[in-house]
Amino acid sequence: MFAGYDRKIRERIIVMQLKNYAPASLRDSGLYKQLSRKRRIGKLRRLVSTAKPIKVVLGAGPTQFAGWFQTDKEILDVTLPADWRALFEPESIDSLLSEHMLEHLSMADARTALAECYRYLKPGGLLRIAVPDGYRRDPDYLKEASPPNDGHQVLYNIDTLTALLQGAGFVTTPLEYFDAQEQFHAVPWNENEGLIQRSARFDTQKDFQRGHLFYTSVIVDARKP
Repeated sequence: MFAGYDRKIRERIIVMQLKNYAPASLRDSGLYKQLSRKRRIGKLRRLVSTAKPIKVVLGAGPTQFAGWFQTDKEILDVTLPADWRALFEPESIDSLLSEHMLEHLSMADARTALAECYRYLKPGGLLRIAVPDGYRRDPDYLKEASPPNDGHQVLYNIDTLTALLQGAGFVTTPLEYFDAQEQFHAVPWNENEGLIQRSARFDTQKDFQRGHLFYTSVIVDARKP
């Protein structure tokens, strides 16, 4: 037991020394990245083990919300079952939040990721998901949203996204979206259950202004029965 504890201490010291004193070339090394990833996973696992409720942002990047655990691809590749197992127990998560992440995956990888989301959510747990809207067709928006811009692989609309989610077993409730006739729809939703920044309620990007709207997304609540 003490040997394992000592090893963790040594790894933490190495990571901190590399972070604070090593040249950039060494910080970019495989050893540093491996130790840093291992340390981040261990820290998050410990925090999650005592958290109630467990609310997780997928592909968070720099985004931080109070009461939510932020993850990125370094510690949770949503397409890899081993990454999920390293952090969570099946049916342990209360809420998942995914804003503009799914469109960066192939359709096959998206199905895998949603199957893992379903596996790790509690019964009744919520996945709130937002992606660019393929039924919104104003030129500047469509240019930004369409593959392969910004690494996008799929351009969803309300019909294709809900079909994908329902195929994974979720019960879906659309929150904001354009329909096939390019009419916008929105219902009230609680940001405390997952704040979507690129939404009719919160976005203010004037480059994508369309009447009273700015940047909008297909936003869907997907609940595990």
